[in-house]
Amino acid sequence: MDVPGPQRRNHAEWLGEVFERIGGWSFDHRGGVLLGCIALLGACVWLASGVRFDNSFESYFDNGDPAYRAYNRYRDDFGSDEISYILYEAPGRSHGVFDLEVMRSIRELTAELEAVPFVKEVTSLSNAEFLEGVPDGIEIHELLEEFPESQEELLAIRRRVLQEPLYVGGLVSEDGRYAALIVEMYASTVSPLEELRLDPDAGDGLSNLYPQVPYHRIEEILARPEYQEIRFQHVGEVPLNAIYNEVVQGESGMLGGLTLAAIALLLFVFFRRAIGVIGPMVVVALSILVAIAWLGVAGWNLDLMFIMLPTLLIAVGVADSVHIIAEFRAFHAELGDRREAASRTLSLVGPACLLTSLTTAAGMASMSIAPIVAISHFAIYSAVGVMAAFLFSMTLLFVLLSFGRRHLERVATAEEVARAKGGARFQRGLAAVAHFDVRHRRAILSWFALLFVVSTLGIARLRVDSNFMHEFSADEPVRRATEYVDGIMGGTLSVVYLFDSGHPEGIVDPQVLGEIERVQREAETHADTVQKTYSVADVIVDLNQAFHEEDPSFRVLPETRDLTAQYLLLYEMSGGEEVRDYVSSDFARASLQVRSRTVATSVLGEMVDGVERYLEEQPVTASSVSVTGVGALWLELQDYITRSQIRGFLLAFIVIAALLCFVFQSLRIGMVAMIPNLSPVVFTLGFMGWFDIPLDYVRLLIASVAIGISVDDTIHHVMRYQTEFRRSGSYERALHASMADVGRALFITSAVLVVGFLMLAFSRLDTMLMFGSLLAITIAIALIADFFLMPALVMTVKPFGPEWTAAAAPARSDRGVAPGAVARAPGT
Repeated sequence: MDVPGPQRRNHAEWLGEVFERIGGWSFDHRGGVLLGCIALLGACVWLASGVRFDNSFESYFDNGDPAYRAYNRYRDDFGSDEISYILYEAPGRSHGVFDLEVMRSIRELTAELEAVPFVKEVTSLSNAEFLEGVPDGIEIHELLEEFPESQEELLAIRRRVLQEPLYVGGLVSEDGRYAALIVEMYASTVSPLEELRLDPDAGDGLSNLYPQVPYHRIEEILARPEYQEIRFQHVGEVPLNAIYNEVVQGESGMLGGLTLAAIALLLFVFFRRAIGVIGPMVVVALSILVAIAWLGVAGWNLDLMFIMLPTLLIAVGVADSVHIIAEFRAFHAELGDRREAASRTLSLVGPACLLTSLTTAAGMASMSIAPIVAISHFAIYSAVGVMAAFLFSMTLLFVLLSFGRRHLERVATAEEVARAKGGARFQRGLAAVAHFDVRHRRAILSWFALLFVVSTLGIARLRVDSNFMHEFSADEPVRRATEYVDGIMGGTLSVVYLFDSGHPEGIVDPQVLGEIERVQREAETHADTVQKTYSVADVIVDLNQAFHEEDPSFRVLPETRDLTAQYLLLYEMSGGEEVRDYVSSDFARASLQVRSRTVATSVLGEMVDGVERYLEEQPVTASSVSVTGVGALWLELQDYITRSQIRGFLLAFIVIAALLCFVFQSLRIGMVAMIPNLSPVVFTLGFMGWFDIPLDYVRLLIASVAIGISVDDTIHHVMRYQTEFRRSGSYERALHASMADVGRALFITSAVLVVGFLMLAFSRLDTMLMFGSLLAITIAIALIADFFLMPALVMTVKPFGPEWTAAAAPARSDRGVAPGAVARAPGT
């Protein structure tokens, strides 16, 4: 049945008229727009100047989070659990670490390290607390309090050390080849900022903050010539956090610069004009600055997630600019009038740019419900940056485009117009894609349906897992050092079991001590993960043996509370201090420190789950026990990841779908537009599942970010498709027309996005490399879906209504004009 004409106007067409007026206004008031942007720039610079970098656990957990509160309670009782663990060997010496000269150097090194800022205590073989029984009781002294005069004396000490379980596996390896210095800190990455500054008046640069200050001071000392015969491996929370902070802060600028350079080159190749490069870059730079200024307004800090912001805003900001510049050049060539070209361009692409910005911002903002603070903050300030990019694209970009002669001397020829649209060869390629869609739409739908099924099966295999070590690339020195040390002794990751007796002095109860000891032995059964455990029970067992002339049969806990109390009293009177590392000041609580290799959270979780099952089968009765420590916080993050991934993606899908349905005033059009945007997300997650690429706290962003970005090109294509259908009444002709007009911009924006995200491959962090690669793949799939799946769906579902026959098709110079409008001649 023939329909007399197109249907009633929708919101998109009404917005087109609004944006047409905005284009003309921006052109006429370009001086004011430019001054306003400069004023905004000044305000943003001022606000951004107070923002500092922070990658502490406080940037991941909210202060009200139960797991984080438990960790802070542990720190209140026992202080910081962050250490530098320095493994060393002396391969050039026949007696290794027990060589007399080497031990003398270690004694000097221990004293040097004790003077490092933020260091609470340094323990090494030269000053370790050594407990031994004497006729009148016990004697506690430093292992080398009286330094041996001969190699033979030192070797005798070696034999005693290797018989002491408290030292073996922590301070010295079982074979005596390796030894370690344990550098404990009084500061922690979760401490208030004023406690992290070395110089209160030197600002908040990384070079003045913990943990960078102690890390670099320790590295400087270890590199001195007097220690060159000793081979050191410096690992632990302090070097890991320090290096991580510096990498993230340094790469935020470096990767952004690389991305800008690569995209600028790409834009110049496509547009061959300076404005095609300068315009998008200015828009992006200002939007990044607005996002940082928002951090200053909100009182937030830069964190790990910020490293992705420049690349994200470059991709989004350039995408809008590409559509605007591509259409402006075509209109300018056709009409010959710069102001008219600006108005027509905004009329045509303005509504789509608004909708794409809103959907991208919605995709970003959907992650604000994540309980991980860094991700929640990233969701907000990235959404602010996206909307700032839209604002500058609609105003400042058109100011830049307005410079030059307003009227061309002549209207461009058809050949010149075609060249402005990418050239005849490119147009033939787009026409071939449209022709393929028309002829093979059923085959296209069948293949995509099959890929959906295969990808869904892959998603079922997807797992959530992370390993902090794998944040760094395999050739990163700190990763190689940590993996080397983990293969020998020490343990660089901590899980703490906190025992609460419920009343002061309760820890000396033999039943409480027995519970601590049996949980400790259970943890040690997980030998593939756990490398060393420490508790007050170790010290008391040593005391009992020392009081019984070192008889191994007495290496057990005392049977009575009074005897334990007497031991501890004599221990403290003799100068013993080590027990204070494992009990609170009132002896009401005690910690069991489990040091593990830096393994994947799934492996660490198996150990924690095993201990929990043991406690369910054989529960503690004299005390209560809870798990905390850095390792436990990582496990909590895993749970957050699972919940955030599901809820964030569902929220993004619902919000974006609702926006599409509202703008198009059609549920069918909204749903048809959403299906092509589901495909890249589903295919990428399915790919991750089939190739066993786990979701971690960074990759969980892929689905929400991908649907927010990939929907942009779909919106431009669907809007143009609908516009052309309203003019021609034919789905086939409308597809050819929309592909010819918007296809080149879709290709350019996708190429820009792919190149932009691939720049993350230059990161020293494997997480960023994988994130960028996966998003680049996702964007490429989105382009394929927009070129093939979306047209096939539209021609099958016919969401724009029944086809109708137009009496005559409007001239091409009228493209973008609402039905019924009159095209004006250039310059009128």
